[in-house]
Amino acid sequence: MQLTRRSRAVAAVSGFLALVGVAAAEPLYLVGAAGIGGWLVARQVRFARAAATVDDGLSVTLRPVRRSVAAGESISATVAAEVERPSPLSLSVRVDGRPTNDPVAVELAPGETWTSDVARFSWPVAGEYALGDVTATFTDDAGLFEQSVDRAPAPSVRVEPRAPRNVHVGEGGDPISPGFGEHDAGRFGSGVEPVEVRQYVPGDAVRQIDWKATARLGEAYVREFEAETDRETMLFLDQRAGMADGPDGERKLDYARAVGLAFVRSAGELRDPLGICAVGDDGVLAARDPTASDDALSAVRAAVTEATPTAGGGSGPAASADRAGTDRGEEVATARRRAETLADDGSAFAETLVPFLDDRRSYVRRFDERPLFRAVRTYAAAGSAVRTVLVTDDGDRAELREAVRVASRGEGQVAVFLTPTALFDGDLADVEAVYDRYVGFEEFRRELAAMDGVEAYEVGPGDRLTTVLRAGRTRRRDAA
Repeated sequence: MQLTRRSRAVAAVSGFLALVGVAAAEPLYLVGAAGIGGWLVARQVRFARAAATVDDGLSVTLRPVRRSVAAGESISATVAAEVERPSPLSLSVRVDGRPTNDPVAVELAPGETWTSDVARFSWPVAGEYALGDVTATFTDDAGLFEQSVDRAPAPSVRVEPRAPRNVHVGEGGDPISPGFGEHDAGRFGSGVEPVEVRQYVPGDAVRQIDWKATARLGEAYVREFEAETDRETMLFLDQRAGMADGPDGERKLDYARAVGLAFVRSAGELRDPLGICAVGDDGVLAARDPTASDDALSAVRAAVTEATPTAGGGSGPAASADRAGTDRGEEVATARRRAETLADDGSAFAETLVPFLDDRRSYVRRFDERPLFRAVRTYAAAGSAVRTVLVTDDGDRAELREAVRVASRGEGQVAVFLTPTALFDGDLADVEAVYDRYVGFEEFRRELAAMDGVEAYEVGPGDRLTTVLRAGRTRRRDAA
């Protein structure tokens, strides 16, 4: 309970009369001081009882129209206060709105039992926010006393980052269905347990074709899978500097985040265990093993929602160094593939060159200190996840190739979602040059998709990709 300015003034008058009575030896002043003081104490006791009664019968409602909103978007919320019976006290219910919103208050005059108002809230940054601390303040009719009581915590709202427009997920410019994180229990489709290989029939998805069986048998065959009821997934989200390429709101990481949130939504709907490993330039930023609890899923969602690139932008000198490292890695990978070809040759010339080209262990050790490879080797190779999902870019193809090999060992199933650097690190002034770079990316994506147990997709701005592919078709038509 707090004294107001008015009650302090009354108390000061009572004290002044008491001092004058003592100094002047006048009992009348002392009687007046005692009377004022007694009246003030009686009002205080009556206020305390009334405040306790009103507090017990007070119901405060703070209800947002929805519990999820995009960053920067505003939502309305109803603020209401109701008491069981009319009260002699004034009541104010205040929502402080922190950290980014103005306070909101509703007033209940003496004798009233219900009041409400509608307020608007918004948050510029993604995350989980409460609407604000709720405080009820009681004031007596004479304005002598007031008391503030903290009410139950306000409900929270999940603020999602603004998704980039026109998100494309597909293969070679062809989109796949939006539910790429889903599976149906007990049904056949693109699940994780192989069931059989059968002959292709019209209507089968092209991505189900088993190209190895098709090449061996001379006719088109598809492989069917049976989805499990619970499928553990380990999500690797790349947050390194290269993922900052692109304009604000449409960076590589913005598109990668859209993929990650799709897997979070799917895991929540299907109650599938989901874990995450966020990778920065200096190593693992956060890691959680796959679990299906609500708290674990909320933690994964928060990690994806709040992900930001580390070590600044990815288009400056550091990015150039990364690309130079990628080129060196490609040279080593090319040497390794040539060594594999020569090993089958059996000639004296091949036997001479193979020792210089085929040093597999030394090649893999080159990646031991690279963050994504090290994270995948640590968290995916442990065998705790049935499916590994890598969301990254093609900035270091050699490292990614080895990371995928590690993740797909044994029965591992791997899905790779790549943001093509060609679509992010410049404008489309020279669209044909961008097309040539995209062709190189597509060759790399197909190389990954050709590995056993691996699916590889492109993720990026659909409008830019359409422009690039149209330029490629025009060039081929002109050449023909």
